[in-house]
Amino acid sequence: MKNLILIVVLFHTLNGFSQNRNSVWCFGDSALIDFGDTSSVQVGSSGLDTRGSCASISNEMGELLFYAFTRAGLGGNMALVFDSTHNMILNGDSLYGEGWYHEMVIVPNPKSDSTFYLFTIGVTSFYGLHYNIIDMRLNSGLGAVVLKNQQLNTFEQVDCLTAIKHGNGRDWWIISRKSDFSTGGSNNDWYIYLVTPDTIQAMPVQSLGTQNVTNSGRICFSTDGNKMAFTNLLGVLDIFDFDRCSGILSNPYNVEIGVSNPPAPFNWSCAFSGMEANYISLQMIHFPFYFNMI
Repeated sequence: MKNLILIVVLFHTLNGFSQNRNSVWCFGDSALIDFGDTSSVQVGSSGLDTRGSCASISNEMGELLFYAFTRAGLGGNMALVFDSTHNMILNGDSLYGEGWYHEMVIVPNPKSDSTFYLFTIGVTSFYGLHYNIIDMRLNSGLGAVVLKNQQLNTFEQVDCLTAIKHGNGRDWWIISRKSDFSTGGSNNDWYIYLVTPDTIQAMPVQSLGTQNVTNSGRICFSTDGNKMAFTNLLGVLDIFDFDRCSGILSNPYNVEIGVSNPPAPFNWSCAFSGMEANYISLQMIHFPFYFNMI
């Protein structure tokens, strides 16, 4: 990698699902945007009222199926799942979630076009990575949560849960990162899970890249899925190669080392906007807003 351009913008892009799965976004305070027809984007209302995480998924025709969100500041299990009519889905309450920002992700079950996994993480409580299963064949097609809060690991998480499709075009990778924030420690451990038609399989822990000392981070992938960036609130920016067939991270490249104490260019989020030859264009959101070019 010979050249890297960092561009500050006031928005970030998302890794889209294929076949219109990511057509409808539900987020924020009752917001809904339907990108199914890009020549006539539709704006509507959802049942959300959240400052926390949110995730939504559509069918292959781009029609909203369900969405999930967390509610900051409320006690107990704070994540909810709503159906396409913007009402709580059957059994869709009391899922683990805290009101962070990247603590949940939805992926289709590779074995079925009617069931979906909702993964959630615990950053400061409900420690660990958990999954839930939603079956859209139930409740007259509006769906129901049929398995809830199943734990895959038990430790603190960095607020950066992410999913990307396997190179075989069927399975999925779930990427998470361990946090040692409560103990004042650090690590560079990556936890990656393979979702296949029959199992959720934990891959060997991979330890590479900059030591992370905070529980607030973000992950983004390039369009082809072969590059992954990690950034955190203390100014770290690492870029890795990612093998979508093996789930292996390699060739960590540190762009910004970060600081131990603020003030810092707080790296809030990032997104790849293109890749040509030795150039990578990476959009960055800083708070306060800075413009960096390296």
